[in-house]
Amino acid sequence: MPASVKGAIELRKALRKFSPDLAKETQKELAGILRVITVKARGFIPATPPLSGWGSGGGYFPTYNASEARRGIGYKATPSKVNSRGFRSLARIFNKSAAGAIYETAGRKNPQGRSQAPLATVVLPGHKNFGKQIRSGSKNQSLSNNPNAGNQFIDAINSTGQIVNAYVRQEGQAGRASGKMRGRAIFRAWAEDQGKTQAAVLKAIETAAAKLNATAKG
Repeated sequence: MPASVKGAIELRKALRKFSPDLAKETQKELAGILRVITVKARGFIPATPPLSGWGSGGGYFPTYNASEARRGIGYKATPSKVNSRGFRSLARIFNKSAAGAIYETAGRKNPQGRSQAPLATVVLPGHKNFGKQIRSGSKNQSLSNNPNAGNQFIDAINSTGQIVNAYVRQEGQAGRASGKMRGRAIFRAWAEDQGKTQAAVLKAIETAAAKLNATAKG
């Protein structure tokens, strides 16, 4: 689970300004810590497409390629930009592969797959499908003519790896549990790590702060 660390960004700025060598040392240490989870997560990506047609390409759906999906899992040991909630991460693990991200989270929101979009007649003159019936709906609906397509897709992916919940509720924490820390690769690796990586990151930050303070006093 992500941990909130007050002053961590300010510490990184102070390290770069007053102790560049320590800043580089800390960043290298953080990278080494995150690399362990990244390598483990890549190992959970199936070598072949969970569904045969997913690897054939064509259409708007991202083609599954195991090598690309594995390469897409990476890490950053530098602060991110501020998000819409005013937070930014000191270090993070990400998946920049579209197919890899689908494998990670498919079925997380809709365990049985998306519902089928309804048929609608195209009435716009000049449209290539004018007069025809096509499926049209929201992004949360399937455009497939197979009413069981979503369910079959999720079942195929689940046969290669189940979604794992990496969220850990802290003692005394109120509110509903987050559903965003569930997945088959990165979050599975994070869950199996049992907090060791998070603890190591926090320890590296504390050590850097102590070294910086010791240098200032010296």
